[in-house]
Amino acid sequence: MDSTVGHTPATHVTAHVAIYLRCYPFDVTAMDCHRRALEALAAELELPDPLLHLDNGLRKPDGLPALVGLLQGVAAGWITTVLIPGPFVFSMDGAEARAVVELLERHGCRVVELPPRGERARARTVRSLPPLRVAGSPEPVGAVAC
Repeated sequence: MDSTVGHTPATHVTAHVAIYLRCYPFDVTAMDCHRRALEALAAELELPDPLLHLDNGLRKPDGLPALVGLLQGVAAGWITTVLIPGPFVFSMDGAEARAVVELLERHGCRVVELPPRGERARARTVRSLPPLRVAGSPEPVGAVAC
């Protein structure tokens, strides 16, 4: 019997761009403002339409299925660029957030942060950014005010 019967031949998988967003507590708008800003950044940078990975209303102890899927896609080479509003989406702890960024980069993924509001859109890697928080400010660097 032919082992290919009933199987669809594999097609070439192209590299994709992804957006990762995480919000706690649950955001009824599903971070729509951030998503739209990141989609506009992708268009401005002439990137393919990004795939959305959203962990809405989840904390790390709850499990973060969208982050797990994103990491798996990057490790498999399916995702080569991840757009984020800031590293804080990975963790509010700066060291943990940087560890996730470094993991993505070790797999050859480019992590692009949304430029601060009012700046011309341009690709900036997380490594070129100032610290995650400005002293005395509760707002993460690069946070979008909607």
